[in-house]
Amino acid sequence: MRVLVVATTVCLLAGIVPASAQSVNLDFTGTVIPGCTLSASDGGTLGLDYSTGTTLGSEEAGGDAAHVTILSIGANTLTVGAPTRTGQAAGYVATGEAIQVRYTGATGLSSINVAYTSSQTTNPITTIAASVLTVHNRITNPNGFPNGNYSTRTVVTCAP
Repeated sequence: MRVLVVATTVCLLAGIVPASAQSVNLDFTGTVIPGCTLSASDGGTLGLDYSTGTTLGSEEAGGDAAHVTILSIGANTLTVGAPTRTGQAAGYVATGEAIQVRYTGATGLSSINVAYTSSQTTNPITTIAASVLTVHNRITNPNGFPNGNYSTRTVVTCAP
């Protein structure tokens, strides 16, 4: 005990002040850059409405929707392009046809539900975990569909 008192007295006489607690700020910074990833896509299948013979679509018997998984960080725009016919059977008469797309979202995209349209559409999206967009295509044509293969294409884009 005497040694401690003597040491403290010597320090005080020498002008040495006992050290106080010290602190340091550790700052973290980060930047979120908007971005969007499309993955795990699969194409759809067109089936014929045999009762009328005038609709070929993914919601008809034998048809199936296409799916794409979307991951978004920050503010982005989801664009679903106007569908196009990319293939048709010999003898197909395109006069009077309507090529349309319809789509719905799940999970983070659940607020998106667009009815059949022949136009390009856009939807603002924010940060979402991987979520599935289900896309349907159809062609309606009062002239019907000769036997053969048909195909459509819809381009889905996601960008800041």
